[in-house]
Amino acid sequence: MAKASGHYVFDAFGTLFDVHSAAREHADAIGPAWTRLSEIWRAKQLEYTWIHAGMDRHIPFRDVTRQGLLYALAVCGLDASIAPRLLETYQRLQAYPEVPEVLHHLKSNGAKLAILSNGDMDMLDDIVKNAGLEGLFDALISVRVAGTFKPVPRVYALATEVFGVKPGDITFLSSNRWDIAGGKAFGFKAIWVNRTGAPDEYPDLAADQIVSSLAPLAL
Repeated sequence: MAKASGHYVFDAFGTLFDVHSAAREHADAIGPAWTRLSEIWRAKQLEYTWIHAGMDRHIPFRDVTRQGLLYALAVCGLDASIAPRLLETYQRLQAYPEVPEVLHHLKSNGAKLAILSNGDMDMLDDIVKNAGLEGLFDALISVRVAGTFKPVPRVYALATEVFGVKPGDITFLSSNRWDIAGGKAFGFKAIWVNRTGAPDEYPDLAADQIVSSLAPLAL
C-alpha cells in the first residue's frame, strides 16, 4: 500500500459513508422494495448531477438528492410521505466500519486528509460530525465552490488549490469508477474503492490501485 504520509482526498458518498444506510434504517417502513428503492435513488441522484453539470447549471446537492428520492418512490409505487424521514436520515449516513481506524492511522502518520464531495457544505459538516470524525480532516471541500459537479475538472482542481500541491501529489479515493476516471484524467493518483466487486470500466483511465475497502491504507 502507499505510504501513510502525503495528501489523501476522499469522495464522501459511497466511499466513506454508506449511501444505502438511510433506506436500510427505514426498511420496515419501506417494505421489501427498500433495496430497489435505494439503488434507484442513488442512480438518479448521480444522473441529475451529471445532467446539471453538462448544462452548466448548478443546483444544491440536497435538491438532486430529494428529486432522486421522489423519483425512486414513484417508480417503486411507494407513498412519498416517507420522504422527509429518509432525507433526514441521509444527513447522518453511517460510515463504513473501517473508516475511523483508517483515517486515524493516516492522520497519526502525518497525512493531510480532505473530503472532496458533491455534497453541500452543511451536509458534509453534519455527516462528519455524526460519524465522530471531527478533527481528522484538514479540509472539507464542496463542489459548490466550483459551481458544478464531478467529474468537471475544475472540481478536482479545488483539492490542489486547498493543499497548494500539484495533482500528482494527491492520492484520490472514490468508490465511483466514473469519479476515479475523472480524478485520473485530472492527474491524481487514483485508488478505486470497489466495494461491490463491480467490473472495471474506462480502460484508458485506469486506477492506480483497486481495493475492496479502505482497510489496506492502515497496513
